[in-house]
Amino acid sequence: MTDRTQAFDRLTDDYRRFRPGYPEAVTERLREHVLAGDRAIRSEPRLLLDVGSGTGISTRTLRHLFGPGPRVVGVEPGHAMRGTAAENADGVEYVDGRAEAIPFPDGSATLVLAAQAVHWFDRPAFYAEAARLLAPGGTVAVLNNDRDWTASDFVDAYEGLMERYGDDYRRDYRVYDTIGEMNARDGLVDAVEYSAGWVRDLDPDRLIGTAMSSSRMAAVVRAIGEERTREAIADLAREHFPDGNVRIPYVTRLFLARRA
Repeated sequence: MTDRTQAFDRLTDDYRRFRPGYPEAVTERLREHVLAGDRAIRSEPRLLLDVGSGTGISTRTLRHLFGPGPRVVGVEPGHAMRGTAAENADGVEYVDGRAEAIPFPDGSATLVLAAQAVHWFDRPAFYAEAARLLAPGGTVAVLNNDRDWTASDFVDAYEGLMERYGDDYRRDYRVYDTIGEMNARDGLVDAVEYSAGWVRDLDPDRLIGTAMSSSRMAAVVRAIGEERTREAIADLAREHFPDGNVRIPYVTRLFLARRA
């Protein structure tokens, strides 16, 4: 795989079926921030962009959050991911584009969101694009679901499996100074973070489906084979959850900044 934008194409079906959404407490905070800053059209936002939209989980969330009024567009370079999202468009649009060159005019957007995707981007270039795209008072947002390995022996062992066999995988690979990076970008101000913990309950089959939707777990598959990878995950689940009810603690982190 030489084009990282197509990294999920082989994982698209599992991604669509098994990836979790985001807790309501966090998405409501996103909604409040966007509505509070919309100076250009006070009644409702106008253009909401979801960058690195994948199969549209977060894009459809925006439509649900903001209702039928604003234009909601997912920006996704992955061919299969974008095609899968378009099959269940649910009142949103999808376009081909990269985070560093988003095909919309200056000052046209109320929200530029990166959900579960910013670690794939050239982040300084993405924040520069967000500043270009946003109208005054608009919101740039970074949203991540992260497994909480500090709260679960199972998650600690699961992360250890990927660190052992993955391609230089580190469990903290999504830990950046996001607040500092946002505040450092000309045109963006008042960066803040909001987080919420929650627990996802899965049966063993859905656990394995979720694992196999990950490009990071795909590196483990390349190293030790799919059958061995599935067996290793199933063994961890049986060891830690003999009743078959897998409980995975998450922390969802939302970073927000305002267009000056």
